[in-house]
Amino acid sequence: MSHATIDEMPRPKMMLSVAEVAAELGCGRDTVYALLASGQLASVRVGERLRRIRRPDLERYIAELPTSPVTDHR
Repeated sequence: MSHATIDEMPRPKMMLSVAEVAAELGCGRDTVYALLASGQLASVRVGERLRRIRRPDLERYIAELPTSPVTDHR
């Protein structure tokens, strides 16, 4: 049995597509585009057509989401 070293471990992607962000958030692409349009989530243009979200920007968005109190639905 071989053991992977730290150098062999895959690194997370630094730039994510809208579809990848949607998959990570568990939402649809339309929701991600709405977050981008509202300025809640930052993105960058790569070339003329590609829009990418930097992983630190996604992590910042997630960290700043308000927590909602647990409610009893009895």
